[in-house]
Amino acid sequence: MAHLDFKQTLHTLFPVLKEEALDVLTSICQYKTVKKHTEIISEGKSHPYSYIILKGAVKSYYLKDGKEVCIWFAFENELIGSMATFQDLPSQETLVFLEDAHLIQMPIKQLKELAQRDLSTSHLVNDLLLEHASYTEEKLRQLQFMTAHERYAALLDKEPSILQRVSLTDIASYLGVSRETLSRIRAMR
Repeated sequence: MAHLDFKQTLHTLFPVLKEEALDVLTSICQYKTVKKHTEIISEGKSHPYSYIILKGAVKSYYLKDGKEVCIWFAFENELIGSMATFQDLPSQETLVFLEDAHLIQMPIKQLKELAQRDLSTSHLVNDLLLEHASYTEEKLRQLQFMTAHERYAALLDKEPSILQRVSLTDIASYLGVSRETLSRIRAMR
């Protein structure tokens, strides 16, 4: 990806950044490609980067009794990473790519240092953390107050192409239902 395209992409994704901060962010980030099934962040390990997905899909999961429990999916123009690794702790989740992907890799330490020096970057980091908190709050609300059918409908509303990009097993896990229950839900739509 050319330097100017890279900078324009970051500017489009983060319009709050001032020009100087955008220049610094452009200089510390890297363009990466990864193959489908690549585990980019592993449970129990620290990881020094967060990523923006330019193209591709990723899932995050925990292991419970040796079985994957999906907690979220991310697609184009979304930031991915682990809150634990953002705090320089070992990740409690695993992130694996569901498709070949193109990414912008952002070093967490340097991003935090830039946020200490630049107010617009500090606002960006704050906005990203608030977005994550809002997502977590909404997911908890759905689990507590919505039926599996309603959660499935909400998932399709948010990401209409998910059935073409994510396995039904992973979608069932995310919804907290069995694969058979998901099949019944899908048949009712």
